[in-house]
Amino acid sequence: QLDHNIKAVGELAGGSEHLFVHVKTHKSIDVTRKQLASGVAGFKCATLKELEMVLDAGAQEAILSYPLVQKSKVQRFAALAQREATVSAIASAPAHVQVLGDVAQEQQQTLRVMIDLNVGMFRTGVPLDAAIDLYRQVAQHPHLSPGGLHLYDGHDNLSEPKARQAAAERHIRDAQRLKAALEGEGLDVPRVVGGGSFSSLYYARTEGMHGSPGTCVYWDAGYGSKMAELPFKWAALVLTQVVDRYPEHQTITTDLGTKAISDDGPLATRAKLLQNPKAELTRQNEEHGVFSWSGPQPEVGAYLLAVPWHVCPTTIRYPGAHVIDSQGQVASYYLHSARDRT
Repeated sequence: QLDHNIKAVGELAGGSEHLFVHVKTHKSIDVTRKQLASGVAGFKCATLKELEMVLDAGAQEAILSYPLVQKSKVQRFAALAQREATVSAIASAPAHVQVLGDVAQEQQQTLRVMIDLNVGMFRTGVPLDAAIDLYRQVAQHPHLSPGGLHLYDGHDNLSEPKARQAAAERHIRDAQRLKAALEGEGLDVPRVVGGGSFSSLYYARTEGMHGSPGTCVYWDAGYGSKMAELPFKWAALVLTQVVDRYPEHQTITTDLGTKAISDDGPLATRAKLLQNPKAELTRQNEEHGVFSWSGPQPEVGAYLLAVPWHVCPTTIRYPGAHVIDSQGQVASYYLHSARDRT
């Protein structure tokens, strides 16, 4: 399933070289190496530990797509930026530019900075009408280098494919107009990177842009329920065990508590059991997950497989993942190398 997903996203993009894949989902140097071998252009990272991991894996280009505001973190970023690779930070406020510039000047080095755009999510990103001025601030700083534009349209993970495509194409046009305006001023815009697993193919297929999928490497029940037309398979499952059962109440109790799987989303949908897709979580505590289960129930001690609703915050609950081959045997163990933030 993992190999299938890595291949499928490259095919959707018209070639893996059109992708900057996000490693926040798997946090594994082993999976990173698989993605490198597939020919991706580079990587996106949410943490400095993830950035360090992809550089250790041999990445030639990476983006830390999370704004840095703490000086000590910028200093660590600056140290990583001295590796033999192209490394970019993002900025969406003058304060980001200030701290990046101050550290770069202290270290007597040049840091590459992409401007992060707000295309409607209102999480991070500078408004489009203020982006040119912020880009100029980067370009005019003696120790900063403009690295291009970054945008994430996470609010547009729509179920209807045509509506999803239309939304992505609006953001693409906005980015193209902004890029043209910047280049019209003589400013270099080396990269335009945008989208998520649901929209990255539209960015990747646009000349001069790269898509940045993340979740699709493992896929999950959340995206799978909304985007069934995408060719990805569930590649990360949580093994759980029945610890008690109540046939008269049509429920079973598992060890799939909030410490075992992400508690994002509505209670009923947080986990999908492969052995009974109609079973729903009715109660979840730290160490217990109670499921509805009509009909014959599994025995106490039976093992079940669960698909997370949201796989990314499930991964960090474990130090690594057992790799199962096509024969159902444990073939390897992938350490979650970037699990910790230190």
